[in-house]
Amino acid sequence: MSDEAFAPLRGASAPEPAEKTRKLIPVLPVPADAPRPPAHSLGVAAQTWRYLNASGALLGFVHRFDGAAGDKQFRPQTLWRNRHSGDLEWRFESWPAPRPLYSLDHLAARSSAPVVIVEGEKACDAARRLLPGHVLVTSPNGSKSAKKADWTPLKGRHVTIWPDADAAGLAYAQAVADSLSGLAASARIASPPANCAVGWDAADAEAEGWTERQTAAFLDGAAAVNNPTPDEAPAAGRKRETRSDALMAACGALDLWHDAALAPYASIEIKNHVEHWPLKSPAFKRWLANLSRLTTGQVISGSVLDDVIRNLEAIAINDGPRRQAWLRVGRLDECIYIDLCDEAWRAVEVTAQGWRVLDRPPVKFIRTPAMRALPEPEPGECIDILRGLVNVKSDDDFKLAVAFLVATLRDRGPYPVLVVNGEQGTGKSVFSRMICSLVDPNAAPIRAAPKDERDLIVGAMNRRVLAFDNLSAVPNWLSDGLCRVSTGGGFSTRQLHTDSDELICEVQCPVILNGIPSLTDRADLADRALNVHLRVIPEAERQPEDQLWAAYEKQQPLILGALLDAVSAAMRNIATVKLDRLPRMADFMRWVSAASPGLGWENGEFVKAYYRNRAEVAEGAFEADAVAVSIRDFMSNNPEGWTGTPTELLGLLSARASDSVRKSRAWPATAQGLGNRIVRAAPLLRAKGFIVERKHSENRLITIVAPRDDIVPI
Repeated sequence: MSDEAFAPLRGASAPEPAEKTRKLIPVLPVPADAPRPPAHSLGVAAQTWRYLNASGALLGFVHRFDGAAGDKQFRPQTLWRNRHSGDLEWRFESWPAPRPLYSLDHLAARSSAPVVIVEGEKACDAARRLLPGHVLVTSPNGSKSAKKADWTPLKGRHVTIWPDADAAGLAYAQAVADSLSGLAASARIASPPANCAVGWDAADAEAEGWTERQTAAFLDGAAAVNNPTPDEAPAAGRKRETRSDALMAACGALDLWHDAALAPYASIEIKNHVEHWPLKSPAFKRWLANLSRLTTGQVISGSVLDDVIRNLEAIAINDGPRRQAWLRVGRLDECIYIDLCDEAWRAVEVTAQGWRVLDRPPVKFIRTPAMRALPEPEPGECIDILRGLVNVKSDDDFKLAVAFLVATLRDRGPYPVLVVNGEQGTGKSVFSRMICSLVDPNAAPIRAAPKDERDLIVGAMNRRVLAFDNLSAVPNWLSDGLCRVSTGGGFSTRQLHTDSDELICEVQCPVILNGIPSLTDRADLADRALNVHLRVIPEAERQPEDQLWAAYEKQQPLILGALLDAVSAAMRNIATVKLDRLPRMADFMRWVSAASPGLGWENGEFVKAYYRNRAEVAEGAFEADAVAVSIRDFMSNNPEGWTGTPTELLGLLSARASDSVRKSRAWPATAQGLGNRIVRAAPLLRAKGFIVERKHSENRLITIVAPRDDIVPI
């Protein structure tokens, strides 16, 4: 829309010909040094409406005065200048024609929003509250003055007229429609509801408790009075309305925004709830195509769809606010929110005082096609009800599995890696699927290991919990990638269909791995892992999966309620938790320690279980590292310590190693390779009490100090 549509009304500089002989001329807009408006002899106004121009500058007032007998009087108040003396004077009379519309500032600020015209300022304010996605306007001085208003700001807009339910209202609507002929892109008149009271208007609808959805449905039934089809020739001087224009106008109610990575989103009011979708997502494209069907009655083409989405992206990124998009778990201020992922888009709000289910969460949750709904949580049970559904070996294993679940319901990490070990037939896949579905139900809760880092990134961006099934080993690249995913890290890759554009992805989420062999051979992954062992299920205890899952689904709402109790306790107690030692996963330990009272665990009970598990994992990682084991065996004959070059050390270690070890891929072939392996094995050796130091001198000496009996290893 051109700026001419919002040009200031003609005032002192360009009066109407009929005004040239007047002593007083209107002043528009009101200058900052204008005198204060005087009071009226009728007393204090019951209500006052400010008329503003497109820039928000004051044009004048309309006052309503209520009489003792219940009658109402409306008095406009405008500023005038004496043509001869130059003095400014406020007068209780209306503007000369063409008169300004009420809400010109709203009209200019939302150039693509659909417009609704009502009769009277009170009805206009009420309709604005009922229709937040529309622009509401009216003209001054009642129903008989419609043709004295300046309707040119509505040029090219899609307009619906909402008349009062009486003869004067219908006459006003027709007069407005006549004024918009050849000016607005389309105009419709809504018919008042059957059996409504005489004079019924938007203010009455609001008083009756109408909802936004109900009001929008009422307007959808409006009859067209000036709505040219695309096949009609445009009037002289008028641009033909395209399908893109019509669809953009219908999108005026969208809440468009972007995230920190400048990805554009839309928040859409659908069936009494709000949905949030990326503009490039298939879900949004389907919604947009359906909107076109409903508003134009036509099937949208791919090119028009692309044009509209590009326009909406530009608005979302350049004009929309920046907000945080959350997947399954989010946070706002001191509250954590968990998306139930149901059709009503409800979420659970968790605070330090407890939790509740909200119909309209204040955070922006986005969803992926594979996400599935969580049950509505139920209070009143302890987490021990989960114990009967999982075949863990020990109490420590159960506590670690529960600790993992409590960690996943926190909005930020670092998160642990849950490693599930067990023989064939221990139910590792069922256990992993069950743990994942308690916090992040998915169409495919457990999946095969990713083929490369790109697959890992895509999975982490679309899942709250990554769960990989039946791994026989964890290659080095995957171990490194999982460490970055669990504690938070950035990944970069070349954007598809480009030569130089880089795509940066920040991901952080919990991870589940399961397999028969040890999966935590590398020290960095072992340091982040919770190893849970499953026991062999005796044939007498086996039950059909259908029966197991039926019991699980029955208990799932109560288990989720118990986990939410734990999260609330963690939020309540986290500030007072102090740990004697701070391992790599100190944030995770503090969070679960703070949640322990909500789980019914005694103080320090989880910490002891965690350290026992950590020692077990570290021992397994140590035994799997050929270099660390060789150094330990070598130092058994050098209790006083050893110093030398990497070349010398490689020769000494190789002489002691077996042929199978020396020929394996795990054994370093060069002195440089040995140096790199020692850096990686240093934490494992330190846990055993060995101190390894490298001096970057000419000889690049390595010093190894054996553990002393009076020093307890870390």
